[in-house]
Amino acid sequence: MIILSSAQTNTGRVRTENQDCFGADRENNFFFVCDGMGGGVAGDFASNAAVDTILSSYSKINKQDCLDILGEEYNTFEEKVLKPIALIKMANRYLYGLTKKYPKLSGMGTTCAGVWLDKDTNLIHIYNVGDSRVYRIRSGKIQLLTEDHSKIQELIDCGKMTKEDAKMAEIQSMITRALGIGKTVKVDYKSEIFKNGDIYILCTDGLNGELSNFTINDIVSLHKPDVNAITKELITAANNAGGRDNTTVISICVQDDGLDVQVNTEVEPVSDIMTFSDESKTGSDKEQSLIRKFEKRFSVAVPKSAKNKNLLRSPLFIAILLVLLVIAGVFVYTALFKDSGEQKSIVELTGNISGIKLEIMTITASKLEEIKNTTDKVFKIQLIQECFANASENFTPMQNVTISLDSDGQNKYMGMSSFKAVEIKLPKGNYEMTLSYPGYKILDKNLKLQDTIDVTLEASDELSKMLIVMVPEEDFQKE
Repeated sequence: MIILSSAQTNTGRVRTENQDCFGADRENNFFFVCDGMGGGVAGDFASNAAVDTILSSYSKINKQDCLDILGEEYNTFEEKVLKPIALIKMANRYLYGLTKKYPKLSGMGTTCAGVWLDKDTNLIHIYNVGDSRVYRIRSGKIQLLTEDHSKIQELIDCGKMTKEDAKMAEIQSMITRALGIGKTVKVDYKSEIFKNGDIYILCTDGLNGELSNFTINDIVSLHKPDVNAITKELITAANNAGGRDNTTVISICVQDDGLDVQVNTEVEPVSDIMTFSDESKTGSDKEQSLIRKFEKRFSVAVPKSAKNKNLLRSPLFIAILLVLLVIAGVFVYTALFKDSGEQKSIVELTGNISGIKLEIMTITASKLEEIKNTTDKVFKIQLIQECFANASENFTPMQNVTISLDSDGQNKYMGMSSFKAVEIKLPKGNYEMTLSYPGYKILDKNLKLQDTIDVTLEASDELSKMLIVMVPEEDFQKE
């Protein structure tokens, strides 16, 4: 088989910067697209750094490296099948580490959807994290081969939203899985036999967000097998339809070269999506070891704007200055007025940490049903108050709630909730916290529904615990 490919990325008509990127290793028939997210330089850097990490490390890791990351249970898989999965996970670890090292990159992340075509077995191996996609066009019919990791797709899967409603939803960009937002990441994988004439389209959501599958199929069918024309026309059509997002497209065409080559047909494709779960501590340690080994060869540098700091405006600098002034004051006071037996440490005076240990809960299904079935308003309020009084029995953790903290009009923290309390460390001060989850709102202490709440952080010896309860808006909006 001959593998023809063409790749192109475009900023679109609305955005001023392109946060998309693509990788193409044509020698190994390995291709992937990344769609960055995050304010300022973060999204652009995230996608480019992920591509750089994966491509520059591809030839340097072996099967044992992959098994150390993924687990020995995958020993039956070929090395080349495991490589992209291990590298995607390693890129996630690299990006996550940078968000901790450079606070200005906090909240960055990127999707990743890729394929590896193995001409020895005529199998295409498909990998996906996030909502970038891989399509196949065969015999005039288009089929989506990946599954979006998005809040909209979750709502569609559980029957709470139709595909038509999803097109108008306000949470189009809310993805539930991405590289860089957590220490570990799950990666979806499947494979299938490719055939002569197959066209594969890898794209970011700038394409499928503007064009229907029907339109994508028409454009591909009109221009195949010219992959350059297919790529160009798909991006042009997306821009003509609005161009509201960056668009990246890789077009791949499989053609019979006419040679009588023996193909290994004993390898069975993995037709159903299988998910490579989060790494163990051993896997995470291996990723970190490989990053330290390869990092000097990465060509995408951390932006200067993420490194540079205006010390006079830095909250950390101001905090340090204040602490030094307190220390000086304590020293002078102690030297002049106190004996050594009455001295106190600076930690005792000011504390050494500020932030919150945030738990986001919702009312259990049984208690919620009891509240919904109560017509007496006073009794209903009493039931809600009982929930707060017996939190351990009546509340259950919520995961995948988007958490955002802003101060002075700037975002200082962005993350997602899980079953465990989320530790948020920020300089002391006043913040506005926004919690987002489809159909849910914050239930404040006055039993009113809110989208945001004000949070004041003070210096302390430990993170202060904070419980926030979210409830279905439709069940509480009249209370």
